Amino acid sequence: MTTDFYHLLLSDCVLALILLGLFAYVARVARGVHGIASWGVGHYLFSLGAAMLDGSAQALDRQAAGDFSAAIAAAGSAMACAGLAVMAGAVIKFAGRRSLHAHERALLALLLLLPLAAWLHGDPLRSQGAAMSAVELVLLGVMLFQLRRLDTPPARLPARLMLAGSLVLGALYGRDLVHALGGHYGANEAWVNIDLSMWFLFNFCMLMLASFRAAEALQASAMEDPLTGTLNRRGLYARLEPQLQQLDRGASMAVIALDVDHFKRINDGHGHDIGDLVLQRLSEAVRACIRETDLFARMGGEEFLVVLTGPESCGAAQLAERIRGAVEDMRMAAPAPDGLLVTASFGVCLDTAAADLAELQRRADEALYAAKRGGRNRVVLHAGEQPAMA
Repeated sequence: MTTDFYHLLLSDCVLALILLGLFAYVARVARGVHGIASWGVGHYLFSLGAAMLDGSAQALDRQAAGDFSAAIAAAGSAMACAGLAVMAGAVIKFAGRRSLHAHERALLALLLLLPLAAWLHGDPLRSQGAAMSAVELVLLGVMLFQLRRLDTPPARLPARLMLAGSLVLGALYGRDLVHALGGHYGANEAWVNIDLSMWFLFNFCMLMLASFRAAEALQASAMEDPLTGTLNRRGLYARLEPQLQQLDRGASMAVIALDVDHFKRINDGHGHDIGDLVLQRLSEAVRACIRETDLFARMGGEEFLVVLTGPESCGAAQLAERIRGAVEDMRMAAPAPDGLLVTASFGVCLDTAAADLAELQRRADEALYAAKRGGRNRVVLHAGEQPAMA
């Protein structure tokens, strides 16, 4: 093994440490993006373990330091396999936008048994090399399966580059595994630059994907109300526009305007923390009643809007009554005082000509004010020119 080859492995470890810092930073500023920090940790462990197995252990073996070489090979293989398992989990978490399931954690943990089995085999360099090559192929298989799901711009290009790189490395690591099982394992200086270049590509693409995902999260947060998790005014119009474009001519749309009754009295009497809790609980009650395709937004203060499009909008008045009952039945838990009763008033406007949202909202507000004047905790339907009880 040449000195340049060994220095190349050490340089890769330094680069992996720098990348670990970058991934940790991205994970901190892009909260809610799954798998980024663990990818950095896994890649650093893999790089360090591979340098120990392919660099230090083989150099010691050439110097006839057999026992020490075997220990370094075993430790390096175990570290590399652990890093690969962590990276495989990171890809699953990132592509699926979720945490790992119990069976996935168990399967990845089983990969750590391969270095132990190789240690018991008695031929440390070749056995540990075979173990690491096998786990590398598992990681590449996970990447091929998971990253194909990222099929929409802007994530499509970096995901496809990683898939292409996985095929290249699959050929290299498959060759290593065959050679190791045949008793001829050894780091190949001829293709090490290809190997390191592919890993550089992987890390660059993961940083790109993380930045795209972080931008998505920031865009989503800009369209959501931070207190209740509902859409805000901007988010409502952004989500409604594509729905309106898909509606047939003459399709109907309905707007439900709702307002918490005596909300100022709740804030003044119990404090703004309790007022915020009321808004959160009301939002939960509304979301439990509406469909996923219905749009629910906080327009400001204690005022909310539900927008329905398509045939289901004809049942807007009945939906408003269900929501009214759900809000009335809410039982506020601590720290809200016992016996705190929350109700809401509703104004509904249905238009079979799919008028613009601003006009429907104006009519729904008129019906809402009529509900307030009529005693609150009720639904009023705007029919024609005059609001009427639903």
